[in-house]
Amino acid sequence: MRWRLLVALAVVVTAGCGSLFGGDERADPATDTLTPAPVPEVTPTPEQWPVAPGVTANAVADADALVAAHRAATANRSYVWRERRGTTTHPNESVPLFDRTVARVESQTVYHVWTGQERVRLRTGLTSVADYSEYADGTERIVRYRYVGRSDFERQRRHPVDATAHRHIGLSAASAIERYLDVESATVAAVSVDGRRHYEVVGRNWSRPDDDRVTDYTVVAVVSPEGFVRSLDASYTVRSVGEPRRVRYTFAYEKVGETTVDPPEWDAEETDRSS
Repeated sequence: MRWRLLVALAVVVTAGCGSLFGGDERADPATDTLTPAPVPEVTPTPEQWPVAPGVTANAVADADALVAAHRAATANRSYVWRERRGTTTHPNESVPLFDRTVARVESQTVYHVWTGQERVRLRTGLTSVADYSEYADGTERIVRYRYVGRSDFERQRRHPVDATAHRHIGLSAASAIERYLDVESATVAAVSVDGRRHYEVVGRNWSRPDDDRVTDYTVVAVVSPEGFVRSLDASYTVRSVGEPRRVRYTFAYEKVGETTVDPPEWDAEETDRSS
């Protein structure tokens, strides 16, 4: 009797498997076998709408992709690139900006760049200078600089370097994009520049500040659909032992597609003296 009872229980459990698991399988009367029940199709959630390389509707998702697109977009354009920086210890006042670098670029190999940076790379490595500029005429670069504390200028002739690969032009802009647009989230809005659609990217919560003393961070950039970052404006507060400092860094492209470069006056004057 006991074995008959166990057999009966096994038959009952087997017959009820479909109901126990919510009808995942159903019997095919023609073959008397079990076939899978149809599974409802699930529409995947689409990714955020991309507005430019590396930029989505609510984030700078890939700063490296944006940098690559920006370098490609500037490779075949003429422009004036102006980089500025400033600091103040008066948090309620605007930050005064001073030119850090100004570059006039006619083509990849024809440009004139000046920088007010105090440390530049010469043949012997990083050197302190009071004035530094370069003129590239398509065949060579002429580097002109003056050491701190001296009044006379020195010159060097260098091999040509493309503007996108120049440490004071293309590389400097790329470094700024990679550094200042590394934000955790951003708001993106369509704007018009010269009658063409661009996007204004506003970011906060800097992902990699210099240290934890950086607060009140904001960056605003204007980006074309091709990834050309026409302007960038970052500001933040740095807390230190003394008074907090408000820092601002900006760059902007001007006269895009309308820039030509003539030899600087100092090149013509020194050429006349040497002839």
